[in-house]
Amino acid sequence: MPALDQPEPAGIPARHRVREGIQRLILSGQFQPGQRLVQQELAQRFGVAQTVVRESLLELQFCGLVEAVDNLGMFVSRLGPQPLLEAFEIREMFEGLSARLCCQEASRTDIRELTDMAERTYSLGREGKLEPMSAADRQFHYRMVQASGNRLLEKLTEGYRVLGMFVRANRDIRQVRDEHLEVIEAIAANRPDEAERLARRHVRAARQAVEKQVADGTFVAHFVEETTSAGSRNPSSKL
Repeated sequence: MPALDQPEPAGIPARHRVREGIQRLILSGQFQPGQRLVQQELAQRFGVAQTVVRESLLELQFCGLVEAVDNLGMFVSRLGPQPLLEAFEIREMFEGLSARLCCQEASRTDIRELTDMAERTYSLGREGKLEPMSAADRQFHYRMVQASGNRLLEKLTEGYRVLGMFVRANRDIRQVRDEHLEVIEAIAANRPDEAERLARRHVRAARQAVEKQVADGTFVAHFVEETTSAGSRNPSSKL
């Protein structure tokens, strides 16, 4: 465990490091739903002051991973399908806006990277590599938000990106690839109305697939491990 006075890596605030660490412990199942998160214990675990842990937990509360209980402290949230479906509703609006803004802001490099990501997602699906496929899909969607050029929009998507790590819509991979490419084509052709419509339709189809799983009693939350690839700083959402 690092000492309290150990310098942080350049450019990485302590609260970000702690937030990512706690998030991973929750998503991987090491911290269970309903478990109380003791600030003093977390501060010792990560080698930081309790104020840093408090800030990190507040950010995770915004994402929906932890919840505050009056006079008792912070607890790991019990995530059912409802908040995950609600996240899809927000995602539909934000990613529709992202696609619209991309028509004005996206460069040729952005278009090429998005196309490569769409094809890579499809290739991984054809190979049966479902977790890498879902991670690649998250990266595609987040890359589109980045290409929109709106930094506030990028920040606002943080909450549903985290919740999206629990969801796999299990849609036809060829259909998903075609929808990705249709959005990219509309962006490249500078057709903002069409780009927004197609992006919203794509997210809506994923939400409807999850709703069907819930209705059929087959929905199971899946956590997909984060990966990185060229042109993407963070993951986005899942198929």
